[in-house]
Amino acid sequence: MAKPFVSIVIDTITVRENAGAPLADALAPAIASVESQTYPRDRREIVVVLDEGVPPEAADALRRRYPSVKCAKASAANYFAGKNAGVAAASGEIVTLIDGDCVAVPEWVERLVAAFTPDAAGVAGLSRYPGGSVRPRTFSVPDFAYVAGTGEASGFNLSNVAFRREVLLAHPVDARLRRNGGCYFLFHQLRAAGQRVLYERRAEVAHGVDRDGMIRKHFDRGYDGVSVYRLDANAVLRGTRWFRRFGAAALLPITARRIFVDWIRLVRHRRQMDVALIAVPYYAAVGVMTRLIELAGGLAAAVGE
Repeated sequence: MAKPFVSIVIDTITVRENAGAPLADALAPAIASVESQTYPRDRREIVVVLDEGVPPEAADALRRRYPSVKCAKASAANYFAGKNAGVAAASGEIVTLIDGDCVAVPEWVERLVAAFTPDAAGVAGLSRYPGGSVRPRTFSVPDFAYVAGTGEASGFNLSNVAFRREVLLAHPVDARLRRNGGCYFLFHQLRAAGQRVLYERRAEVAHGVDRDGMIRKHFDRGYDGVSVYRLDANAVLRGTRWFRRFGAAALLPITARRIFVDWIRLVRHRRQMDVALIAVPYYAAVGVMTRLIELAGGLAAAVGE
């Protein structure tokens, strides 16, 4: 039986935000990693998403350097609009999503596809910052949302996940969001629709480091998170009703609950997260710090708008 045809969708927004090199050069590590996948070459394609933020000369240089890559056009220079455009242009039965500043292990596609079960809508992989020093090891845990699981995933990042294409066509990412929150929102929308997302720890991706730093990253997450509650028309998120009733004051108990859930996941899945038992208190403290930064961003958004 033939393996399913897979489309590998690479956005260009992330790499443009964090790299100073020309687009074709900046995308080279990501494209090289997906070109060298162990998954059969005749059963996959690469789709690179361009948008109005990509100068024509940069797009032309990309096409000349990678003639086998399919280029899709996004309607706006928005991370989530780019993901949707890539899915729309994809030919594969399964669509894998990766950011332009990421590098996947050679077995990435193979492992994601193999983890699918007949009733699974998608499979999430493990994202980590490269390097073995303290900083990347520390922030790889909270920055990628404590994604883990035994079978069922606790969430996913749109920089390392695979879906059946029809699922993403029926449930596109909300492109009204500025930059953050789309993964969390889509995960809960899919759960509300009865869709299952599984977890494959061995489908690993090394993610580029944000140029603006950890504080800005989590502040923006909190700021954009308020938009998620405002756009959550069906109240699939637990905090939506609280926020609509109590406004900014609701962010305090929402943050407290998130910290509690983070701690539970950290203890339960610490081995999957490569966290030693003795280091759990340290990671728990880092998690509190990042959630408080997100709370500050959320309060700024709730009060300022």
